Amino acid sequence: MAILGDLNSYYDSRPIDTLRAGGLNHVFEIIPAEERYSYIYQGLSQTLDHILVTPDLFALLIRTQVLHVNADYALPTPDDATPRHTSDHDPVVATFEIK
Repeated sequence: MAILGDLNSYYDSRPIDTLRAGGLNHVFEIIPAEERYSYIYQGLSQTLDHILVTPDLFALLIRTQVLHVNADYALPTPDDATPRHTSDHDPVVATFEIK
């Protein structure tokens, strides 16, 4: 089982800690702390987007990536008609080896 998406809570927040205490693992556990962000607000990098999985699924996790393609770049100005961003959040990708 996996719980994933924009949970609007930080990595070390009470709601996320409650899910971990219930037996779920966060896929960010295998990446360096400085890479654990998916959103930047007022210059502070934050994790709002999460993937939490059961221990059996976590055992099959081979890679976690946060694709820093949105949060690290300034939003376009309102008059800018070119498509530069699809979101102000970065996508989180978890790869599992399921045999």
